[in-house]
Order: sequence, then structure tokens, then C-alpha cells
Amino acid sequence: MSDLLHTGDTVALVSPSISLNRKRDINVDGVVRYLTSLGFKVIVAPSCYSGLTLTADSDKAKADDIMAMYRNLEVKALFALHGGAASLRVLPFLDFDEIKKNPKPLIGFSDTSSIQMGIYSQTGLPYISGFLGEYELRQGEVDALVVQDLRTVLKGEKFYSREGVSLRGGVAEGVLIGGNLSIFSDLTGTPYYPDIRDKIILFEDECEKPYKINLMLTQLRLNPWFEHVRGVVFGRFSECELEGSTFGTVDDVIDDFVRQTKVPVIKNFNYGHFPTRHVLTLGVSYRLDADNCVLEQIG
Repeated sequence: MSDLLHTGDTVALVSPSISLNRKRDINVDGVVRYLTSLGFKVIVAPSCYSGLTLTADSDKAKADDIMAMYRNLEVKALFALHGGAASLRVLPFLDFDEIKKNPKPLIGFSDTSSIQMGIYSQTGLPYISGFLGEYELRQGEVDALVVQDLRTVLKGEKFYSREGVSLRGGVAEGVLIGGNLSIFSDLTGTPYYPDIRDKIILFEDECEKPYKINLMLTQLRLNPWFEHVRGVVFGRFSECELEGSTFGTVDDVIDDFVRQTKVPVIKNFNYGHFPTRHVLTLGVSYRLDADNCVLEQIG
């Protein structure tokens, strides 16, 4: 396959999210240095410095920055700077027709899932999940698996993993979509909720109590389209346990979900809010062999 990006290509750094910890000293320069070390020229959107407030003007400014990078023919990909919250608010200000005319991947994770799945739902364009500039640098160095997988997807090579725990066996093929479970749930009832029919769905989350995860998975299971879902991949859940919960652990909640489904399911796929995680292209076809816990890209 041909490279998705080449040495010397220009990429853009955008900031669609609110920083939850009100942090205003986001390490923009560190992320720029890292992307530069990969051989890219980097354009930094203005809202990377000023786009951390929760206002309608800020939402519009972030969307304008994103659209400017889609319209810029020199820019070959967009990288989200950091996660947090509220990127959902940016979606109404995006021009999806313009994005479809200028297809380029949006690379992000966590809260960026709103923008990624919103764009996918409106355009069908693939996106890259699992890499988030500022998040990667919190440990000082980018994790080796993140580095390896990011290089793989940017070279246009297909993803393959054999890991996890089988909860329901079987083999399924379909387009892999998803990201953060809470964000996926937030999109319910909006124009930006992706069509889950004939899809394999990938989920992870952090800082959600088991009863909330139970409610989100129940909502998904009761969706009329869910009967057409082909498979489910559960990543890892960070800081989601609650002592004395009547719903038990996250594993208990997932097991309950699986008992009420019929599709192939695996859990403990290495994707979530941990330094070590996979980076992979979503919105393209995959094969899930839940008997052997193999997830491989076929499209």
C-alpha cells in the first residue's frame, strides 16, 4: 500500500476540545517538536493556544480552524492536540461537504471521537484513533507501541493484532468504528451518530462508574440498528471501578452485555486511556476472529 503521509508533508495541529483540568500550559511546542521529528512540517491552528474556553464563540473558532486546515491543500492530515471535553459542540459549525471534497485523516483519541465519528457519519471518511499529541508526552516519551502503530498507519500498512480475551466466539467482517464509549453515547439522537449496521464496534472509556457504563451499553443494545451489528471489541477501561457498586465491576457489566448479544465479542484489546495502546484506522473494513482474538484490517 502507498504511504498515507510522506517525509516533508505538512500536517496541522488543531484543538477541538476543552481541557478538563483548566490547564492552559498545554505543551504545544513539545507536540510540534515530536511531529517535526517524524519528518513533517507543522501548522499550528490559533485555537491550540486560545481555544480552551467553553463558549459559542470558541466553538465557532475551533470549527473555523479545522475547516481552514481541510481547505488548505498543503495540509495532508490533521492531528488533535489534546483531549478533554465538548468537541461535540464543534460539529454544527463544520462544513461536511467541504470536508468530503478535501479528504484527509483526522488523528486523535478520547474526546476527539466526537469530531471523528461525526465526520465519518456525514462523509464516510476514515479516521485514525489512538494518538493524541499532548497526552503522549505526559510520560516524557511516547510509548513504543504507540510509535510503532502510528508509523504503521502513516505508511498505509494494514493493522493486525492477536490479543485479548474471547467472550463470545465467532468470526465477523465489517467496517470498524467507535472510540470512546461516552462520546459514542453522547452522539445518540444527533445527526452525527454513525450508522452501526453491519459494523464492528470498538469501545474504551475512563472515569465512568460501572452503572453508567451499564446504561450506555444497554442504550446501545436497545438501539433498533444493533441487531445488525456484526461484532464488538472492548478495549481497556481506566479508573472506572467503584467500591460497593451494586452493578459490580466493569467486567461484570461487560459480561452482562455479552449474555444479551449474539455477535462475536472480545475484551482487553490494548486500546484505552493508558500510555501503551494501539493506534489504528477506523472507518475501514476489518475481520474479527473472536475465537482466536485476532483483529485484522482487510480494507
